[in-house]
Amino acid sequence: MDNSSTSIEPKGTEAGGGVFQVSKAFDRRQNAVLREQGLDILIVKNYEDVKIPSLAAYDVVMIDYNAEQRAFELLSAIRASVYEEVYLMPCFLLTYEKEARPRDLALSDGALKEPSVISHFSLIEQILTRISEIIGVKSDFSGRKVLLKLIRYLYTRDKPLTPVATRNAHTGYSYPFLEANIMYFEYQEIFDLLDVGEEKGMLKADFMDKVHLCGNCNGGFLNYREVCPKCGSRKHKSQHTIHHFVCGYVGPESDFMDNNKLTCPKCDRQLRHIGVDYDKPSLITECENGHVFQEPNVEAYCFNCHQVSAIDELKSHTINEYNLTASGANLAVSGKAKEVTKEPTELEGFVSLSVFKTFLQMEIQRQSLSNKTSAVTYVNLMLAPSTLKQNSENFNEFSREIARVFKSQLKPTEVVTFINDDSFLVISPEEGQEAVSQRINEIKQALLIWVKSNFEGSNKDKIISETFELDSSKDGSSVLQQINERLNIF
Repeated sequence: MDNSSTSIEPKGTEAGGGVFQVSKAFDRRQNAVLREQGLDILIVKNYEDVKIPSLAAYDVVMIDYNAEQRAFELLSAIRASVYEEVYLMPCFLLTYEKEARPRDLALSDGALKEPSVISHFSLIEQILTRISEIIGVKSDFSGRKVLLKLIRYLYTRDKPLTPVATRNAHTGYSYPFLEANIMYFEYQEIFDLLDVGEEKGMLKADFMDKVHLCGNCNGGFLNYREVCPKCGSRKHKSQHTIHHFVCGYVGPESDFMDNNKLTCPKCDRQLRHIGVDYDKPSLITECENGHVFQEPNVEAYCFNCHQVSAIDELKSHTINEYNLTASGANLAVSGKAKEVTKEPTELEGFVSLSVFKTFLQMEIQRQSLSNKTSAVTYVNLMLAPSTLKQNSENFNEFSREIARVFKSQLKPTEVVTFINDDSFLVISPEEGQEAVSQRINEIKQALLIWVKSNFEGSNKDKIISETFELDSSKDGSSVLQQINERLNIF
């Protein structure tokens, strides 16, 4: 196709069929494919019709911004994908004349007022070129995979990770890409992850702001309130003190009020001019219980967890913008981390995701012939930030050791794969959903005890799981898509 041409056709039509120019209106109720500057661009209006893995077939995704929250959820799902071709792909918001929310813009590569990417073509070209440099490059990085994802994302965009100030963020600032990639995240986990990136020389931090957070939940939505230092009452009233120059009397302003005039209660003289007859040297406050004081105590009330804290009990945290360093860029392209000297080994008993899909398809076919039920289970480690930080230096080995112990508790006939470094999928042949779920729950409890005993785990460590009974009427891809619709893991 001529690179100067542009056309839109409904998704699913043959090339040349139903083509019309951008200047003409198209049906915004269905998804469409735009061909522009030699690029295949999917325009998404019907969010339910989008299968995340299938987006790899396109060069660019353009998301109609008519439904803000749905657009944000789709963007988050794309950036959370385990497939590099998907989470790195250029994504734009088709806003027309609407203003996009800052958090949504941060997850996208820009906003468009019309269904055309010509204005952003150089950016798209850069992103696609850099993606081609790193697709399929295996890495020896020993840290958490989400940090490697972030490094590769920043490399393809050649821009910093910038915090977004938003009332929707737990701390008041959001790092949307990391929030999309850390399931059921705690903000301390995000802070620790960025600290590790900086410590390893992959990221360079630049100061943006400092926030004060609840010491209990890291919440930034706080109400600072003045209270009586004697009884803690929040109900009080302040007034000025008045110093009468002539007689030297000092008292609260209410003592001087006489029919809307100021009269000294000691010498009965009228006070007319401040600075000549009198001054107001200070404020005094009286609470509902009659306690008088000059300086109230200040406390912070957290709207998230309802904790009341003294000011010195709040956590002070620096909010930074993060730029990729030369070492980080080298890791993104070459896959080589300087601090690692040996190649990682594959975990015994685990299969790749592609092999897992093959086993899943075979199990579905076998189940349809045997009339016996089988199940597939998703397992996610939700380790507390303190546990992750405690084991951050050797996280790769820590993660692998947990995986080995988990695998050792499964039946020999079960097939297991890593989705990322804290999530697994397990096929359980010839065993019903209820029985598998009960057995996995027992394994989870045993694993939490093991982590606490061997790796200084926290009482806040959790492992979640969900078991799905295989439906012999569906193929393997459909089963995984069903799981993904519930859990958003691909």
